[in-house]
Amino acid sequence: MTLPEAFPSPESIPPAPHPMTRARRRRAQRMLYPADAEGQAAVLADLARRAYPSYDLFIYAILSGAILAAGYLLDSQAVLIFGVLAAPLLTPWVGLSLAAVTGSLRFFLQALAALLVSAIIVFLIGLAAGFAELPFGPRTHNEIYPHSILSWPNLAVLALGALLLVVTFVRTEDKPYLPSVVLAYAFYLPVSAAGFGLGANLEGVWPQAAQVALVHLTWATLFGILALASLRFRPRSFGGSIFSLLLTLALLAGLLTWTGWGRAALDWTRGTAPPPAPTSYFPLTPTLSGSPPPRPNPSPSATLPRPSATASPSPTVKGASETPAETVTPSITIEPTPIFARINSPEGGGAKVRKSPGGEYLLTLSNGFIVEILGETEEHMDTIWVKIAVKRNGERLEGWIIQSLLVTATPIVNWEATATLTP
Repeated sequence: MTLPEAFPSPESIPPAPHPMTRARRRRAQRMLYPADAEGQAAVLADLARRAYPSYDLFIYAILSGAILAAGYLLDSQAVLIFGVLAAPLLTPWVGLSLAAVTGSLRFFLQALAALLVSAIIVFLIGLAAGFAELPFGPRTHNEIYPHSILSWPNLAVLALGALLLVVTFVRTEDKPYLPSVVLAYAFYLPVSAAGFGLGANLEGVWPQAAQVALVHLTWATLFGILALASLRFRPRSFGGSIFSLLLTLALLAGLLTWTGWGRAALDWTRGTAPPPAPTSYFPLTPTLSGSPPPRPNPSPSATLPRPSATASPSPTVKGASETPAETVTPSITIEPTPIFARINSPEGGGAKVRKSPGGEYLLTLSNGFIVEILGETEEHMDTIWVKIAVKRNGERLEGWIIQSLLVTATPIVNWEATATLTP
């Protein structure tokens, strides 16, 4: 029986250029990490080729950085989400984790340099947007502050996204877009916020947001290393084992230092209470107090003199005027208790502070900002205005704001401070 002319004869089929065919590579990937050196080399070469950074990383970093900067400039959450969706595919981060596990110093430096260049691009675009906002005066920025603080929900979602990205990238040849968006949200949003906060001179944003991005990258890399180690990826040489161990220890040390967890653990072992963590990302968080300060004790010189008892009455000269003894009255002065209120505007996301009731514009305060009530009120065009004080950029500013936009912790009668008591 002869083969049809459409099929080539077995003698005419050229030999395979490499014994590790594509089907065998897929089968090796399904086996996670082969035990033989040939299979390991083939799997690592295929993963490194797919994770190697290309020009797409930098092109999409420019696009994503521009959209994120516009989102912070417009204070729009929808624009920020669109910027995250336009972020580049973070397969170079998988290559970074893979190089850390296998001990490949050269590939690790290449992947790290590519990620840093993309972060610098996003940072510089945010910095330019922050500078561009300065001529237009203060604006509300409710969307930038949440990306300048660390939170456990963000860290938990980031860890899950890192695990899914590594497993999806290693087990399949599909591009893991959804887990990459999770990492882009945790990495590029704080980087853009740091640049925008530095350019716009926003308190509590720079350098806190840059530190948040660094912690997120370190946190995700640690979980990426754990995921690859669970998939049986190991260093291929003794030097690679030393590099992988030192890098993991450096990541742990950096994470404990940047987050303050190491100092908290050290204070706990010593038996000392750690300092209280800040409960808000607003630049001004005064302590609300409803009780006046303790009354000072009267000085000894203010004590009334006691008459001394004598055995015989002293003679009284007739005609001399009798002067009564001077009575000293102790005076107790209580310092006025400051009154604080919180900005709570139902529209616009903030409130404007003016130099006088309905007068010249000074600045805008975002919702949730804490101000000090000075006690003066004035009615202007059927609207009650209250005089407040606020600290911005280390300087105390006074102005007027509409009373209905303020919320106090406790009801205050006539918005007046505690009067001075003199019994």
